[in-house]
Amino acid sequence: MKKTLMLISLLVILGCGIAAVRHAYYFDEVTYDGSDTNVVALYNDPSSYDVSDAEGVADVIVDENLERTMAANNVAAVVFDFRGYDTLGESFILLTAIAGSFVILSRSHAKKKEGKEDAAA
Repeated sequence: MKKTLMLISLLVILGCGIAAVRHAYYFDEVTYDGSDTNVVALYNDPSSYDVSDAEGVADVIVDENLERTMAANNVAAVVFDFRGYDTLGESFILLTAIAGSFVILSRSHAKKKEGKEDAAA
């Protein structure tokens, strides 16, 4: 019964993921500004992209990224330079959660194994 319920749950999650991707592909704009930007061409020649209307933080990221962070990629610049400590903290929490889950699950697995050995003896 548990395996069937788990399989149904996984299929529902997979179906929701597929539906979300299809919706994003067919109904959402391709880029944040809706201009159908060719991302490969933009990566190869970033100076060809019009950034004259950037405001606030976007203006700093677009205009001063290379000088301030020495990172060629804007996403890497924001994640690792502007929000580096925040990202480090999130990574630490994620790794701690994974390690804790592993310890808890390995203990319960060991207890089940001991119980089966005692029943067999």
